[in-house]
Amino acid sequence: MTDISLRIICIVTALVYYASFICTFFKSKYSGRVSVGIWIVAVAMNAVIVGNNWIVNGYMPFVSMYQVLTFLSLTFAIVYIYVRYMHSGAFMRRYFIVAQGVIMTGVSCMDQTSEWSFPPALQSAYFIPHVFSYMISYSLVAVAAILCVVSIVKERSGNSSELRIYEWGMYNLVCTAFPFMVCGMLLGALWANACWGNYWSWDNKEVWSLVTTLALCVYLHFRRCPSLKKYSKYFIIAAFAFEIITLFFVNMFGGSSVHSYS
Repeated sequence: MTDISLRIICIVTALVYYASFICTFFKSKYSGRVSVGIWIVAVAMNAVIVGNNWIVNGYMPFVSMYQVLTFLSLTFAIVYIYVRYMHSGAFMRRYFIVAQGVIMTGVSCMDQTSEWSFPPALQSAYFIPHVFSYMISYSLVAVAAILCVVSIVKERSGNSSELRIYEWGMYNLVCTAFPFMVCGMLLGALWANACWGNYWSWDNKEVWSLVTTLALCVYLHFRRCPSLKKYSKYFIIAAFAFEIITLFFVNMFGGSSVHSYS
């Protein structure tokens, strides 16, 4: 595909995600089915972009930020299926969808070049599991943060009838995300030692990934303390903010960081 055709598909995919999200607010008999149908179309288009990047390069499309975010958007759908059936999280679908739409909107503004060189440092057995572990954890934390913001708005507006289910949803998402985040960090340390002979170098991205993980630790700890529980949800928002810094900070201000994407 040409860069222009890829950009068009990205824009259309984002719009279809938003259309599916809007349909979730309708109360008609068939609005839920229509939303799911539209969402499946968007996910299929998203998969076409990922598939094109994969075929053109001949490896998992995780090298450029454009490739990573496109795959991350698709990861939300995979993670939702797990949450839907393992944690009865059907009510979270609209939040997964809007997150996908936001990501694809950002992707639409990026360089759509499909083919990238594959640096020697990335040619490792740790590459795919390390990145994929973080993708799963990032998608879960992002949706948990959205649930957190929605619950705060509902609480302050006096509509507290759904707060318990939102708090339950946040907790399950974080409990699922945390082991993947720790696994991604450990795999990254093993990878760094194999490539550079050092498990930890206090690189910008390493530090912020550690801060993100610690924020989730604080959330899990505060949630179990009655006197601190009311403050716990704010650490999910903080973890999401740190996640954004981890994902984008190095590329914007990281300088000579070994984690910079092209």
